[in-house]
Amino acid sequence: MIDAPKLRLTLDVAPLLEDQWTGIPVFTRRLAQALQQSGQVDLSFAVRLTRIPATRLWDTVRAGFGTFLRTDFEHGLIEGLDRLDPSIPLLYPSVKSACGICGSEASVIHDVSTLVMPETHAEANVRFHLDPLREQLATDEAVFCASEATRAALVSAFPSAAARARVLYQYADWPEEFALDDRNLPRVALGRYAAVIGTIEPRKNLGLLLRALSHPAVRDSDLRFVVIGKKGWNLDAALAGLDPAQHKRILFTDFVSEFAKYRLLRAAEFLVFPSIYEGFGIPAVEAMHLGKPVLAAFTSSFPEVIGDAGVYFDPLSVDEFGAAFEEISNPARIAELAPKAVEQARQFNAERMAAPVLEWLKGR
Repeated sequence: MIDAPKLRLTLDVAPLLEDQWTGIPVFTRRLAQALQQSGQVDLSFAVRLTRIPATRLWDTVRAGFGTFLRTDFEHGLIEGLDRLDPSIPLLYPSVKSACGICGSEASVIHDVSTLVMPETHAEANVRFHLDPLREQLATDEAVFCASEATRAALVSAFPSAAARARVLYQYADWPEEFALDDRNLPRVALGRYAAVIGTIEPRKNLGLLLRALSHPAVRDSDLRFVVIGKKGWNLDAALAGLDPAQHKRILFTDFVSEFAKYRLLRAAEFLVFPSIYEGFGIPAVEAMHLGKPVLAAFTSSFPEVIGDAGVYFDPLSVDEFGAAFEEISNPARIAELAPKAVEQARQFNAERMAAPVLEWLKGR
């Protein structure tokens, strides 16, 4: 019996040129690995419309950062570079760097917050995302959306994309060595705390958490909050109203490595996700993967992603946040939700991530 020929695909891996991988670079790495693990794709890789050897890509994935790949690419030090083959379908893991280059193209929409909530973004960021979006959609044979919530929002704004829009769920994975390395290090010495992950910016709704520090349920708790992520804009103004005691309740780490994030999540009681809008919310899946329930805003993709592994609140209500915080901070409630968190995280895996891409390629 002769095996069927593999599907062909070029994956744009430009996000992997970043020095520090988070967000889109991590998504790109997971997508490449999911497609490779499927065994159904003859996968090639491109950077700025130039094919790069697969060996260099997988070396970069093993390293976990893109500094060397970017430096060598920009200085012409990579052997085996080749022109992009326009007859092979091209998939962008985020915004397209160019449109109409190949006969079949697809891209991934991670969220449409710049469309539905432009007031929570810097004006330049709104223009950067929205200006090319219409052309991007017009030249896409398939449009992959990070969640059903993202798909619904996109189709509401661009009804012509409905037939081409498909959901592509990301998954969480932690390197096997993280657990061993963590056990060989001293325990995280921060006391009892809840983790908060994400770039600190208005749509992440950190202001609600800061205001909730005065709520009796939060004020009287022994839990601290550890905020993991880059400092965005308007942070100083948000912190200005805190008294000294409240300042001690909240710790900002700024950017941390994936291993440091793993350790901080593993030692946390639960994850707090107060965002007004998220396209998917991968930190929730990463936390659930470690058995951590999620205190989340009842909005956008959260109910879809977190399911029964969370406690929800109105993202505009301090009182609802306080009540939900009081519920989930109870050790008995945490113990009840922990196995649900692990089970919910299992719903997101490499096979499920690859499936809609394979379906697109097979249906061409």
